[in-house]
Amino acid sequence: MRLWNLSTTAAVVAMLLAGCDDGAQVSAAPDPAVIARGKALFVGTCGAYCHKITDTGGDALFLFDCDWKHGATDDDIFRVINEGVEGTRMVAFGGAFPEGDKDARALVAYLRAASQCKK
Repeated sequence: MRLWNLSTTAAVVAMLLAGCDDGAQVSAAPDPAVIARGKALFVGTCGAYCHKITDTGGDALFLFDCDWKHGATDDDIFRVINEGVEGTRMVAFGGAFPEGDKDARALVAYLRAASQCKK
C-alpha cells in the first residue's frame, strides 16, 4: 500500500513553506522593459557625460564591476543616484528623471543586469 501520492506531497510541501515565512523577500527577475529603460537613461544621461560602458579610464567611476565605492546595495545605488555624492562630480538626480524614482530604480536594474561582476 502506497502512503504518499502527488496531492499528499503537495500538501506537505505547502504546509512546510507556510511555516517558513521569516520575512525574507524573494525578488522577481527584473523586467526586460525596465532594464531597457534603465539602459536608455544611462546612455543618454550617465554615459553621455561621465560614466562609460567600458572600463576605459577617466575621472568617473566604472559602474559595471564589483567595486562599489559608495555602497553596494540596490538602495545605496538608488540613494547615490538621487542624492549625489558630496565632494565629487556625482550630482543629485532626484526628481530630474521624467518618471522620478521609477527611472532611478530602472537605472539600478540596468546596472545590475549589465554588471561584469564575476562572483
